[in-house]
Amino acid sequence: MNPDEEPVIERIGKSRLESLSDGIFAFAMTLLVISLVVPEIPDSQAPDVLPGTLASMYPEFMLFVISFFILSGFWISHHHILEQVGYVDPILVRINILLLFFIVFIPFTTSISGDYTNVLEAVLFFHFNLLAASLTLIAMRWYINRHSATLAPEIRSSGKSNIGRSVVMPGMILVAIGVSFIDTGSSMWCYALIPLLLFLVDHIRHPKDATPREG
Repeated sequence: MNPDEEPVIERIGKSRLESLSDGIFAFAMTLLVISLVVPEIPDSQAPDVLPGTLASMYPEFMLFVISFFILSGFWISHHHILEQVGYVDPILVRINILLLFFIVFIPFTTSISGDYTNVLEAVLFFHFNLLAASLTLIAMRWYINRHSATLAPEIRSSGKSNIGRSVVMPGMILVAIGVSFIDTGSSMWCYALIPLLLFLVDHIRHPKDATPREG
């Protein structure tokens, strides 16, 4: 090869990666509700037993809601990240596959932590699963910003403006992990603060236009 020639860099159209990712996210979000299983109750006892049974499933329902909206947030962030690029390369594909591994694992860790909300290890399993997915998303954003000349030659990178939003999720997960050692059940409520923190980040960045958005 002529030393003056630029090396050929393998670039792949991103449509198939987006299709795979959308399918995995949809599957994981659907699988969450399948884990909500009501014990079989005889018809004759159902009027008396079913209300109490549903009430006792409160931790599972709470975890379902938390996980569903966290997965939704991950999907929106993933969309905004890939929206920046025109192509993907093999390394970005591998980072994305690692992300999908953690995403498809969320229904399992949600089920475990919902069934055993008083067991520290079960709750930490859930938190660390979310932390791994969140950090992988950050790694994806960093890699795209670092290689924007190759992956997004016609698109101006906006990664720096999203740094504040990017650290909200992993930061809150770390808080939840800390709270878990004090009260496992209360640690789940930490995620309710995420929309408020995202709003505050947007308000600080754009005081006159603090409309919340995911990403």
